[in-house]
Amino acid sequence: MKHFIFTLFAIVAFAGAYAQTSPAVKGRVTDAATGKVVEFADVVITDNDNNTVASTTVKNGEFVIDRVREGEFVLSVLLVGYQPYVAKPMQFGKESIDMGTIALAMVETGLEEVVVTGEKSKIVYKLDRQSISGSASLAAAGGTAVDILNATPSVRVDAEGGVSFRGSTGFLVYVDGKQSPLEGTQALEQIAANNVENIEIITTPSARYKTDGDVGIINIITKRHDDEGVSGNVNLSLSTIGAWNADVLVSHKKNANRFYLGWASSEVKTQSEFEQSKTTIVDDFTTTSQSIGERYRNSASHLGRIGWEYSKKGHDLMLEYQMGLTKNSRGGDMAYDEHRMQGTNVINDNIYDSHDRYSNEKHIYQLSTNYTWTLNERGDKISLLGRLRHDSYALEYTESNMFNLSGERYEGTRGYEKEHHWDFDGSLNYELNYRPEGKFEVGYQYTSYSEHGSYNIKYWDREMHDFEWQEDLRAPFFYRRQIHSAYAMLTDSFGPLSFDAGLRADHNIDHLDISVKGANRHIKRTELYPSAHLQYAAPGNNVFSLGYSYRINRPGIHQLEPYITYEDYYTKKIGNPDINPEYIHSAEVGYRKTIAEENTIAVTGFYRHRRGVREYVRLAYEPGVTLDSLINAGNDRTIGAELSARVKTTRWWNITINGSVFDYKFTADYEGSTSASNVSYSASMINNFTLGRTSRLQFDANVVGPTVLTQGREEAYYYFDLAFRQQLFKNKISASIVMHDVFHTAKYNNYRMTPTLKSVTHVRPKYPNIVLSISYAFNAKHKEHTGAVSSGVTVFEGKDF
Repeated sequence: MKHFIFTLFAIVAFAGAYAQTSPAVKGRVTDAATGKVVEFADVVITDNDNNTVASTTVKNGEFVIDRVREGEFVLSVLLVGYQPYVAKPMQFGKESIDMGTIALAMVETGLEEVVVTGEKSKIVYKLDRQSISGSASLAAAGGTAVDILNATPSVRVDAEGGVSFRGSTGFLVYVDGKQSPLEGTQALEQIAANNVENIEIITTPSARYKTDGDVGIINIITKRHDDEGVSGNVNLSLSTIGAWNADVLVSHKKNANRFYLGWASSEVKTQSEFEQSKTTIVDDFTTTSQSIGERYRNSASHLGRIGWEYSKKGHDLMLEYQMGLTKNSRGGDMAYDEHRMQGTNVINDNIYDSHDRYSNEKHIYQLSTNYTWTLNERGDKISLLGRLRHDSYALEYTESNMFNLSGERYEGTRGYEKEHHWDFDGSLNYELNYRPEGKFEVGYQYTSYSEHGSYNIKYWDREMHDFEWQEDLRAPFFYRRQIHSAYAMLTDSFGPLSFDAGLRADHNIDHLDISVKGANRHIKRTELYPSAHLQYAAPGNNVFSLGYSYRINRPGIHQLEPYITYEDYYTKKIGNPDINPEYIHSAEVGYRKTIAEENTIAVTGFYRHRRGVREYVRLAYEPGVTLDSLINAGNDRTIGAELSARVKTTRWWNITINGSVFDYKFTADYEGSTSASNVSYSASMINNFTLGRTSRLQFDANVVGPTVLTQGREEAYYYFDLAFRQQLFKNKISASIVMHDVFHTAKYNNYRMTPTLKSVTHVRPKYPNIVLSISYAFNAKHKEHTGAVSSGVTVFEGKDF
């Protein structure tokens, strides 16, 4: 921690040393057709060799670069959809240069090619979100959107590869503004980082967005091929542990019409060495088991899509159809040494061979549409959005197997949950631009999710030497959730001050019918959710911001199901039909500054309070067997700060330092949980080296601090990654190689302790894990891929056992 604080002060001191009273260059950027200010364009200053000297991003229609070294350089303004602006060479020195107003013209017949050998800003901060550049992450060398997100201070990847923001996994995933047919981490893993243009993280979402997800929304903006004619790209990656992904996208654009066809397949694999000691006390039985072996996880998806876009004279229409299948599986092959006592008498002392399997397969079909009618020149709009998804087949399967050393089966289970899903949401929105900087929005949204199916399980009968169906545990069910929503939003700016404020009303209807006695539920809730954001652009390229959002994290059907499923023979799990939503207050305060020659610093303070924290608690259930039961364990609050700083030490080496530190306090309301608090942290140093015009090297150092649980704690760990990327054939082909956990230092240690349970778990990823990837783009005009090689994340498998 001392080193982290010292580094923070060093960076601030470095920034102050480069500050100057008057900017080297400033200007204003507008749309040539409408005269409105243009946001988030890249302003780049390059030398005669086309190397980046300094850069910034347009905010509120203006840009300022504080410091540029003396010499003759060229200033360019770049934004997708507009023709690049390239000024004549200018002499930079002690005098400030005012570029005046730069008017960008919309692209009519494709984008001109401007190659800039440098790195665009990795993170751009907007009024209510941060936008992470996919190209600034060098495609994760065959990785996915998860790898791009891992380069931010807000993100942590847990022991099973699950993404969390500021300690929470509750987030929604959108792709190009449309809800993904997949969920959570799997939705992120399915999208190759090579196809990502930007990722927007909205941690305090405005009232216009759905209220689900306690930490907000992730919107992945994919790369588009808007050139006239046929264009596209192909990506392929492989790893030494068998993980792979491949995708292809072909696009044809002619005048106002664009057609596209794509397919993406991936299999994300993790493997870990696993060791666990577990002691349970049930009545007068004390059982201690020692287990050692390997655990794995496979997340496979195969999705195709076809779409049509039309844009002409104020009418924009999109139709897209997706179909495919997904299959998530996990399992373990373990040796169990079990010692069981009743009082002081030993009643069992055996070694077993255990094999457990889990899989969840879905066949997915989704149709989505988006229509926008621009009513007039000032940009008033009416928009209509719709999405319909159907899972025609879904099977969740669990299997546990226990054998003695002679190979004879001792125990076993087979669980089957067959399901059919329907999912629909639609919205009607109106936007009034009452002045160039101000707009008022109102809208109505409707969401419906329904699922019907049945759960069946059979146990191994030792006397019959066969599996026997447990008819008393058979559980047919029907579940439906409907949400009617209305919202109003006001957004405006006055000089350097920008703000938005909104209010949303949700009427939620949940209906659960299940054969389990006493478990039927019919619940209605009507609640209000406010939001507000404020940003002030102070002189000297200093930006201050505030944000607030009230959210809800509703339980899903799998968390409501009141029947027991198996992780392995010794670990059972059960849902809870009476589980309540989590209610979350989130607030942020931020400071950002861009200094000469691409040096940036951003500091964000955040506060989050959750009421009704939802968590699985582990209980001693039977001799040697534990039950993970879902409860509202209590309330928590998190107060923390995040730092992201970038220092360009030389023309060929820049450093990005990310850090997060937060104080967490949990107050238990359940007797099986324990109140706890701790200070946790994570930090990373990303070193990017330019070895030549087309070669990049990256070395990452990462540390993840300790975490407290409602029943225990997780220890800190650290790891290092190394990556190299080479571009070939005028940047049409990009080849990358990444080695994860170079020194094999990543270790996961978990401790749980209650009066009737003691559990100690150690997990270590399989080594080595090397990823090779290749990407090819055809008939598309490209900027050079810029930025750092994102080398992925360290993943442990089996930490929840």
